[in-house]
Amino acid sequence: MKHHTYLIQDYILKTLQVALLEIADNNENQEIEDKFPIEVTATKQISHGDYSTNIAMILAKKLKKNPREIASEIINSINQDPTFDKIEIAGAGFINFTLSDKARSEYLSHVLEAQDKWGWIKNNSPKNINVEFVSVNPNGPVTIGSGRGAAFGDSLCRTLTAAGENVHREFYINDSMNSEQMRLFAESVRHYTSLEFGIESTFPEKGYKGDYVSYIGKEIADTFGKESLEKDISWFQEESQTRMIEWQKRDLEKFGVKFNTWFSEQSLHDNGKVEACLEELKKKDLTYEKDGATWLKSTQFGDDKDRVLVRSNDRKTYVTSDTAYHQSKFERGADVVIDILGPDHHGYIGRMNAVIQALGKSLDVFDIIIYQVVRFVKNGESVPMRKRDGTIYELGNLTDEIGVDNTRFFFLMRSHDTHLDFDIELAVRESDENPVFYTQYAHARICSILKKAEEQNLFPNPENMHLLNHEAEKMLVKSIFELPNIIQLAASDYGVHRFAHYSIELARLFHSFYDKCKVVQPEFEELTSARLALCQATMYTLQSAFWLLGVSAPQRMYRK
Repeated sequence: MKHHTYLIQDYILKTLQVALLEIADNNENQEIEDKFPIEVTATKQISHGDYSTNIAMILAKKLKKNPREIASEIINSINQDPTFDKIEIAGAGFINFTLSDKARSEYLSHVLEAQDKWGWIKNNSPKNINVEFVSVNPNGPVTIGSGRGAAFGDSLCRTLTAAGENVHREFYINDSMNSEQMRLFAESVRHYTSLEFGIESTFPEKGYKGDYVSYIGKEIADTFGKESLEKDISWFQEESQTRMIEWQKRDLEKFGVKFNTWFSEQSLHDNGKVEACLEELKKKDLTYEKDGATWLKSTQFGDDKDRVLVRSNDRKTYVTSDTAYHQSKFERGADVVIDILGPDHHGYIGRMNAVIQALGKSLDVFDIIIYQVVRFVKNGESVPMRKRDGTIYELGNLTDEIGVDNTRFFFLMRSHDTHLDFDIELAVRESDENPVFYTQYAHARICSILKKAEEQNLFPNPENMHLLNHEAEKMLVKSIFELPNIIQLAASDYGVHRFAHYSIELARLFHSFYDKCKVVQPEFEELTSARLALCQATMYTLQSAFWLLGVSAPQRMYRK
């Protein structure tokens, strides 16, 4: 797959670094560029140029000079660069860069070449990154709460892929035969299977209720008949969780989420990995015996308390399985491991950090990301998303009600580490108030413009893009150029919500451009071809942003 990266900020950054070397020589200070990190940001107003830096003001104290004087020195060393139409000093010492028409045209040509992969970054040293997410127990469907983690995890995997990394998506199946939760689930299914044959059965204390449990009980009854009741509980557990995992896969694939590996916890016990890992920890003198149990010296690695690995009844804890599981990830080739967990897992951070270090790995190659809770809202009021029988609302129910695109976009509109209010009423509204409709409508409108132009034998021509001089055109162009930078930022800090905000802003700028600049004008063929090229570049940029969010790019939409 061909990757494209044209980070204008990087070019300006390198240009500034060269200029600072010259200033360092003049000021007998060779370490200026190392001591002071340079930031280049897009300006908010075209009158301030396209990009700006405050490096002169940062250097002022070090060099004991007026910031405007330093800015002047920097500008004098780069003023001949044809990439820029103007480089100016603004305010107290900001340096503003305005791209030349030629540079703007060349960068837009790169967008048209990259098409819907615009913004993807060429990475000469990609890492193998294992991202584990969702990983709900196989005792129920994926809930709407886990839906946020599914949308976030999938978008992060897409972002890391666009940043040139090798990404492995993984779902960890908590299917241990020693699990109390899974045993209760199996007993609950067996109860409903018995009822299918009219046999009295006592529902297990703390068992699982809900349509899905009785449905699986009926499936087992239909498939295996009354003889199934002669099977032991371990058989019911295996049958029940196998069917539940298939249910989860269907819902997740419908949601646009696929995994490279569905990894079985039980397999770690079956192939001796858990026992081998435990023995390895003992050899490293990282365990001790107390009260008949085996403990991990996790406080040695910053945890708030030591963790039990093997209970006094010889049953291994989930900490032991988690240790073996994460060792497996690294053994299977992961350079970096990312775990995405729900809001009730904050307590896992300290213990898992300890586990990673006990395995001899640096915390630089491990991240736990916690996403926060979602509150569903209608008419400004919180609504309980539960069924009549009290069971949690399923992700599949939500996508059936409001659609996959709306669900994913709304889940991703806020940073994963903040609480989210999900406005269900707004999500289904077919108007510009709905950000999903608003952004997708921009894409559909572009498709319509290009189609109508083609019917008049008018086509995009990037060679004429130097004619794009209107302020609305320049603002749209600058927004298009921002996508590679946003991908780079989101890949480093996991802020994939930026793509939702970016899509909305890009759509806004396109609608503004369309209102102010008539696109199809047969009497001005060159200008028309330039504006069609800008439309096409916007279309590809929206497609790339939509892919990162996991939403579709419709070619037709209608306002009601």
